[in-house]
Amino acid sequence: MLALLSSLPIIAVQSEGAEQRRAGRMDAVVDADPMPRLFAEFQALLDRYAAAIVTRDGIEAALVDRIGWPRVALPGGSDSEPRYAAELAEIARAVPPGRRRQRLEQRLQRRQRRWDEAAATVGLAEADLHEATLDGAVLAAAQALLATPAWTVHAIVLKLLVLLSVQAPGSASDETSPWRELRLILTDLGRLTAAEGTIR
Repeated sequence: MLALLSSLPIIAVQSEGAEQRRAGRMDAVVDADPMPRLFAEFQALLDRYAAAIVTRDGIEAALVDRIGWPRVALPGGSDSEPRYAAELAEIARAVPPGRRRQRLEQRLQRRQRRWDEAAATVGLAEADLHEATLDGAVLAAAQALLATPAWTVHAIVLKLLVLLSVQAPGSASDETSPWRELRLILTDLGRLTAAEGTIR
């Protein structure tokens, strides 16, 4: 979500500039357009969500530095690369039944209990919940904005920007349909909005 908003600063700036230049000339109906307010609310929630991710990841990183990941080393494969298991099912797939598997399972369970206890003391669960709550709020704000009728070209730009930021699979989709075409349309609309503001 954050990648698209940061990758299209020119469109956002052009659109905002054009909107400001038109502000004094809009009629009463367009002045009541809720889209800029909804977009500002969406952006504010997105900023809070990004901050929550940073906070949560910082808590987790400090915990990993202190006690390590809750996992166990598995017997080496044919390539001698180190392998790890963070779930009992992974141990079961990699190690035949017997005392060795039992010891690994017990060790993993001890480490998981230690992780859970330490996570509770540093507030990781609360940070996870806060991040998830804000993620839901971002999606709800996006749905509210997308369901609102667009009265201006600028409003369409904002709707497309939000749609791409919450629905596009990520940078890997930049060259696939329909995301590539939607980004091109967004760029075109941004230019038209800026040009319209310059003409007026």
